[in-house]
Amino acid sequence: MKKALIISFLSLYSISGFCQSPKIKVYILGTFHFNQVDSLEYDVRDEKHQKSIKKLSDIITNLKPDKEFVERMPEWEFENNLDSLYQEYRKGNLSRARNEVWQVAARVASRLNHPKLYSCDQPGLYGFWLGQIDDYVKKHNEQYKLEFKGKGMTIPQTSIVNYDSLRNKSELLDYIRWWNSNKVQSTSHAHYINVYTQIGNINAYTPAPQIDSTYYLGANLTVDWYRRNILTYSKMLSQLDYTEKAIFLIIGNDHTPIIKQLFRENPYFELVETEKWLGKTKIKS
Repeated sequence: MKKALIISFLSLYSISGFCQSPKIKVYILGTFHFNQVDSLEYDVRDEKHQKSIKKLSDIITNLKPDKEFVERMPEWEFENNLDSLYQEYRKGNLSRARNEVWQVAARVASRLNHPKLYSCDQPGLYGFWLGQIDDYVKKHNEQYKLEFKGKGMTIPQTSIVNYDSLRNKSELLDYIRWWNSNKVQSTSHAHYINVYTQIGNINAYTPAPQIDSTYYLGANLTVDWYRRNILTYSKMLSQLDYTEKAIFLIIGNDHTPIIKQLFRENPYFELVETEKWLGKTKIKS
């Protein structure tokens, strides 16, 4: 009897030892890059847009993330000096900067009295591979593929609507909600996996001696895109000590599906779907 009790106690202890602490909540916000829009046409520093950004920052601040991650490359911190720039922001010297790093992430971090922002971006070769793809489709008269007209190809929602016009006539917060809608994000991600992967020499039975750089050319872009986002995710993990209750990432919208998938499938995290905490867009498209 005594032996059985000891075994039972050890079993319970062993099981409890493997029990995880509460999962870290993950909040990811996809966005367009504020400072890449002509300020003469659309300036997020305008009063009406600032009202939207304040509403957005209120929403994120209320989530109480312990760390805010931004789309900057940590390897270049010695030149970017994000830490020192953030301290300047807290003194009021960068409050008029247009980038979403300062308009959203720094605003939230400062309100929560956090000492720093966290960089996590990874360089990629998207532009290089897209150039190779563009040359290939022109040479082989397959431009229709980049117009999403091939079999089994998804048309991104952003290619169906004029998103510049949509941005200009919408409230900024609702426009950001539109970018984070399932329709926009799922169709955007789909074209990485069913358009580019069908460009190049896609004859799987090409004899090995005849294989050249055009063999599954477009798939190289998709591979590189996954690589970039997996490394971005890995850089986030490396800056956690797992005492955090919640973390927040703001990043270009096309990056979010892969990074969300990685956090969704990591048992130490709880990905909170963006529409649940940000709200759904009223934009019909």
